[in-house]
Amino acid sequence: MFQEGKVKNYQAERGFGFIQVDGESRDLFFHIKDMPNRNIQPQIGEKLKFRIVEEKGKFKADNIVRLDLKAEPLHQGAGSPVRESNRAAPRDQAGSGKAKYITLIGLVIIAVLTAVTYGKYRDYQAQKQQKAQQLMLEQQRIIEEQRQAQGKLPDQVLTEQGRKNLASRPEQIQAGRLPSRAPAEQGNARPAADSNQAPVFKCDGRTHCSQMRSYEEAVFFIRNCPGTKMDGNHDGVPCERQFNR
Repeated sequence: MFQEGKVKNYQAERGFGFIQVDGESRDLFFHIKDMPNRNIQPQIGEKLKFRIVEEKGKFKADNIVRLDLKAEPLHQGAGSPVRESNRAAPRDQAGSGKAKYITLIGLVIIAVLTAVTYGKYRDYQAQKQQKAQQLMLEQQRIIEEQRQAQGKLPDQVLTEQGRKNLASRPEQIQAGRLPSRAPAEQGNARPAADSNQAPVFKCDGRTHCSQMRSYEEAVFFIRNCPGTKMDGNHDGVPCERQFNR
């Protein structure tokens, strides 16, 4: 791991000196042979970056980088080599800029995909809720029509019958083409609308569906007459097969 420090002192005639390491109280030995640009004498206070290694039982600085030196020739003559660290700097900066650009593009793509996915999910939830509302409204409408056609039957019976009617026409409900009234319901509604007075029934000992002349008569018998055998599943709807209920 590289550390940083400053040249504390240097003995030019002996070629070594000491570095004041940042954040530490002890000084670190260095030799001129371990520094690049040996022809340029280290200056007191010059900033360095280095590794601490052990040699012959003592610690010293190695792989020294001189941070204060600018890119300049090692020798005064023309064609002298330039410091390797300064040549590498532009390449490092270009690589860093490219990595940042790629990262930014990746973040933009992720944000776009997230927005598209959320939009599709929201549309799906809206369609699902709309279909559920349509089914509820249609079932309520069927129940009201049954009340008008059949009288005040229990809500449980009306709801069960409404579900059967909905199940018999799922494609029309999904397509939004809901008929105003099922044919069977229209047939049951006409007698009530055309007649000014409801038919009068009375308990006369009949107990089976084969003895009933109408669905309304069967409803009257199971509600008011004892011993009837017309509602096997006890759901309040008598003679379901006979009257297509």
